[in-house]
Amino acid sequence: MNAPIQKPMTMADTDTAYPLIQRMRNPFWMAPMSGITDLCYRQLLDEMDAGVLISELVSAKGLVFSSDRTFKMIRVHENPGTLVGIQLFGEDADDYVRVAPSVQQQGADFIDINLGCPVKKVVKKGCGAALMRDPEKLHAFLKHIRSNIDLPLTVKMRTGWSHDELTIHECVDAAKHAGCQWVAIHGRTRVQGYGGLADWELIADVKRKTDIPIIGNGDIRSADRARTLLEESGVDAVMIGRGALRDPWIFKECLGTLGETLSPTPLELLERFHQLLHPVYDTRRTVLYLRKLAVWMAYGYPGAAAFRGMMFQLPAVKEVLKEGAVFFRGVAGLPRPRFDEAEAFMMGGHG
Repeated sequence: MNAPIQKPMTMADTDTAYPLIQRMRNPFWMAPMSGITDLCYRQLLDEMDAGVLISELVSAKGLVFSSDRTFKMIRVHENPGTLVGIQLFGEDADDYVRVAPSVQQQGADFIDINLGCPVKKVVKKGCGAALMRDPEKLHAFLKHIRSNIDLPLTVKMRTGWSHDELTIHECVDAAKHAGCQWVAIHGRTRVQGYGGLADWELIADVKRKTDIPIIGNGDIRSADRARTLLEESGVDAVMIGRGALRDPWIFKECLGTLGETLSPTPLELLERFHQLLHPVYDTRRTVLYLRKLAVWMAYGYPGAAAFRGMMFQLPAVKEVLKEGAVFFRGVAGLPRPRFDEAEAFMMGGHG
């Protein structure tokens, strides 16, 4: 798009133009993940010091049609310790305008638009990564939404549709001139899905060429990696997704506040998660979510595969907590597992 050339911004100008990011707790954020970053998991990671929290993918159309299930997805826990955003997807800009008051009433600090989802059922409607194929149309789309809602607007996108169609620079420019507060970039194309490696060199190049805050995302499996990428790429924050599932302590470690022993312990985290889930979900879903957290935290330890197979056969909360206690006490004296950024784990998500 042919945006007007503007003089470089000073730091003070940037703070004025993009005030939302100044309110983040820290630059190590929990990435939104479909079916994972729900109300309860967000609160758990809030208590683990994640810098910013964003919901799982929510259908704007579902909210327009007053779907009870969809409305439950935009709830925000009481007294969050940092910014909480609701991530929406949809092809109709007016749908975002219609549902923004409901999102605001739930206590969200901002609306995040997903421009990265590679899933066929999303892109075939012109949503997710499909919106990146026409930056001029994207600008008009975002500008219409931003001009008609009270909440700040942010976006999460990929580097483009394919390696032959890298539109990230144009799309970041579109988001900037539409009035968005930041752009989060997953360093893969839509064609890549979740395979290959995230292109952090491209993310860094985008950051060098724009003044809108840039958040980098992709292949962060350790606190050391998170801190290194934050510094070397120059981004304003980094999003940690799958790495935080099996290592919920990663945010504390990034901040240097984690001691030599895990605190809270894996069992304490599991019990706390149960406390959060119990008033929100029925027994079936509570057990399912507890099982998932238990096997994520067990990943990489000796016996984790057998533990996973056994855990998903347990029908009751009491049994999940009991067997979780046995496993985590058994590995308490072992070194924490370390993971390589190229390692396959939970190869899914939505951005």
